[in-house]
Amino acid sequence: MSADLHIANALRLAHEDIEAADALSAIGNRNDAYHAQQAAEKILIALLMSESIRADRKDAHRLDVLQGLLPDANPFKQRFSSVLFLTIYATTYRYPKDAGRLPTKADQAELGAAMETIKQLLNEVAAHFGVGLTENDKVPAASSRAPR
Repeated sequence: MSADLHIANALRLAHEDIEAADALSAIGNRNDAYHAQQAAEKILIALLMSESIRADRKDAHRLDVLQGLLPDANPFKQRFSSVLFLTIYATTYRYPKDAGRLPTKADQAELGAAMETIKQLLNEVAAHFGVGLTENDKVPAASSRAPR
């Protein structure tokens, strides 16, 4: 698959995830944090693709690892620092604990701030690559050049 199409569709899926996070947050559904994490993950994957870096499958949900793989020269790298806490919502918080209890939901103020950061990052990264977030999934990014 070409990098420009992979980047575009990773960002389109991130857009759908952040929309899902918004909708779920509005009704108090605990899966809002999961979709926020997924949006951040997919933006990081798009950025890594532009750098010709592939993450190991075992690290796919680890936002800290994905962020760490980005070169320091990437201007978006440090901006993910405030959303790294979302990693725990990729798996741990989606299942009952051993005793059957549910993990507590994400703090809504903290999650809301993270979601705003993700939306801003998504829009800026999409603009950098020339991706229409609601375009057809066959439309590639205008560029796959790594941000500098």
